[in-house]
Amino acid sequence: MKTLYFNGDFVPMTVAEDSFEALVVANDGTIAFVGPLSEARSLAAGCSEIDLEGKTVLPGFIDPHGHFGITNNLLVTADLSRCESIEEILETLRVFLRENNLGPDGVVVGMNYDHNNLKEGRHPNKFDLDQVAKDIPIALLHVSCHMMAANSLMLEIADITEASEDPEGSRYARVEGSREPNGYIEETAALLPVYYAALARLDSSYDRLIEDMQVVYSSRGVTTCQEGATDEAMCAAFTRLADEGRMGIDVVMYPMSSYNVAGMLHDYAAFVSGDYRGHVRIGGVKTVLDGSPQGRTAWMSQPYELGEEGEGFCSHGFKSDEEVYEFARMAVDSGHDFLAHANGDAAADQALRCYAKAYADSENPAKATLRPVLIHCQTTRRDQFEQMAALNMVPSMFPSHIWYWGDVHLKNFGTQRGMRVSAVRDALECGLPFTFHTDCPVLLPNMIEAVWCSVNRKTKRGVTLAEDQAVEVFSALEAITINGAYQYHEEDRKGTLEVGKLADLVILDKNPLKVDPMDIRAIEVLETIKEGETVFKR
Repeated sequence: MKTLYFNGDFVPMTVAEDSFEALVVANDGTIAFVGPLSEARSLAAGCSEIDLEGKTVLPGFIDPHGHFGITNNLLVTADLSRCESIEEILETLRVFLRENNLGPDGVVVGMNYDHNNLKEGRHPNKFDLDQVAKDIPIALLHVSCHMMAANSLMLEIADITEASEDPEGSRYARVEGSREPNGYIEETAALLPVYYAALARLDSSYDRLIEDMQVVYSSRGVTTCQEGATDEAMCAAFTRLADEGRMGIDVVMYPMSSYNVAGMLHDYAAFVSGDYRGHVRIGGVKTVLDGSPQGRTAWMSQPYELGEEGEGFCSHGFKSDEEVYEFARMAVDSGHDFLAHANGDAAADQALRCYAKAYADSENPAKATLRPVLIHCQTTRRDQFEQMAALNMVPSMFPSHIWYWGDVHLKNFGTQRGMRVSAVRDALECGLPFTFHTDCPVLLPNMIEAVWCSVNRKTKRGVTLAEDQAVEVFSALEAITINGAYQYHEEDRKGTLEVGKLADLVILDKNPLKVDPMDIRAIEVLETIKEGETVFKR
């Protein structure tokens, strides 16, 4: 036996009232014993003992959707998340430029600006960014990752000109009365050329930053995370780093439909299984069906509140039903979990009807074991949650939207729809094993904050959204522990503190089940343990 933990508040996440006096970790990184301290000491005589001094222990948190591969950008870019005006953005970029001593061969990248928080109420454009620098390319990524702004040189380097046509489902904003791009770019197909042109100049090597990327997660108690839009470069890098022994937390990759999915599944077949190889595996396949609700690009069945787009605006989907069906059919036939990004309820409708048809048409005898996932579910309706239950589909929800963009959703959708964003109670009542994510790097992977949001449903302006959609603290904790393990088909080894499971643990300064629900957000992660080894300590 390796380590005995005692004198703590153990929350095993089996049932709400459960606890025990001591936990023993075996040499193989699994939990060998939970129960009375006297029995633990008899079993583990001579092993090291850790006195928790009243701190709380939960299973390691499981992030069910995010973008581990973009976490490196957080470490080498300007953080714009707190900017409240375009001038603040420009000054932040000027400081970043000076502090990093960047020249014409470099690039300035800003992350997580939010036009909803800017006093101007608009996105930055090239005329704004050219005030910072005209001889150094500048690119800003919106907090949703669905919009971008670039200066004139960045557009030139990415070959975005008057002749550039808007890709389907995306657009380049133009200077009024002309076809000249004004620097604002909307949706994935249009922004990727700029994004990749910026990355080519950014020193964001996975080899250099891989340890710090993992700390972004482990410092928030996460022991299992996701790369939910895996491309060929990420797949090659993370599988190599896994084989080199440089991965300390588990990363589940999902090749995305816009890349060579079949090629990745073939070339990295050794990582396509329920078992990790060096803490990395491929868990399924992913597609994106619409955009962002705060950016008014989520595909809705009923119009947004009146805006500059005019009456009747519902946005649009990114793919035809035939495309979605074919991708879902490939997933079901080949035995891979199907993940679909769907913020708007019209996008959710498309995911449900196409997956249901693919499932019905498939002759795969093992299809009933699949666990498809609907990602984000911001405006998912009650009837859609009921359909998900019939398809064994997991809703991976983003309740932190309630705090960060709840006020924007009320503006975009009106009171009736805006109040019930992230309708977690509906998912619970439909018997669904819902999970919570933060879509890192859209937000940092603060899983405790996601719990707080789902329990309290408060917006930044103090509005309480649909109290009947709130859930109890224990149910919210299930969303970041055992339900996350279920989504990944890993409930036999993760998600609860039970004998035989991995010793993936998070030590907190307080017990979320025992503090005032409004104080949950202030709880701190003190230590994160992966398979018996400390990977983060505050």
